[in-house]
Amino acid sequence: MSDRWLQVQIQVPRDAVAAAEASLARLGALVSWTEAASSDEILEPDPGQAPLWKVVRVTGLFPLATPVELLRLGLSADLGTSVTPASDIVLDRDWDAEWRRQLKPLRFGRRLWICPGSQPCPDPAGVAVLLEPGLAFGTGTHPSTAMCLAWLDGEELAGRTVLDYGCGSGVLAIAALSLGASRAVGVDIDPQALTASRDNGQRNGRDDQLVVCLPGELPVIWSTQTFDVLMANILSGPLIRLAPGLRACAGPGTRVALSGILAAQAAEVVAAFRPWVRLRIAARQEGWVLLDGTTTHQEVR
Repeated sequence: MSDRWLQVQIQVPRDAVAAAEASLARLGALVSWTEAASSDEILEPDPGQAPLWKVVRVTGLFPLATPVELLRLGLSADLGTSVTPASDIVLDRDWDAEWRRQLKPLRFGRRLWICPGSQPCPDPAGVAVLLEPGLAFGTGTHPSTAMCLAWLDGEELAGRTVLDYGCGSGVLAIAALSLGASRAVGVDIDPQALTASRDNGQRNGRDDQLVVCLPGELPVIWSTQTFDVLMANILSGPLIRLAPGLRACAGPGTRVALSGILAAQAAEVVAAFRPWVRLRIAARQEGWVLLDGTTTHQEVR
């Protein structure tokens, strides 16, 4: 294995981070990570705001022989603007540890914090969720997850039951439990996501309150059928297809929050769920929206 690597860095606005990371991967980056491009602090964002820097430095690690000019041309083409990457030769080191050091605690709403690894919560009065970076890791930096976390922080969850459909790392279910919910069920089609959710539940001392399962197992492991809170942070297409099935999980007065929806897709999702819950746009971030509503005793017209 080489003891030297080509390190390439570019600065992009926060709404271009995903595209920059995808471009670096396409061009052959072995690993990439993000960090602030300035000294701007993001530990105290306004409630509901996406906790990500306005300008982000994205770093990629490439084999030493990779031509920098080829990377410049590829990044410029992918990002649709002229890019001049900074490059340097770096010695081999523990890149996983390097990436983990970039992760910082993030606040959502007034009191909820997501703290990676063993990092302590900066606010002694805050509610902390500890997540170990790894498989299906979700920090909440994506606008759809950030909005869900801020929404949870604003809900009265004491003693309530929560369904996190499309749970990924389990961050939403565990956050709900940390905010006072009594039980939570995480559902995902990916067995690796279920493993990550179990591990994160145990890390937060919530393994006796959190159950995770595949979609087909839900009716077996949750005999009461309905939930007080139903959350689904997935894409609009799956949400629309799932709308009739999710109806069975909601009783009268169930609070519903749906995210992973682009603003232009909101009307379709609202229409799909209209037979049993009237949804509204409760939050917007960077082109994404969160829909919420409360079911009634009667069918919604």
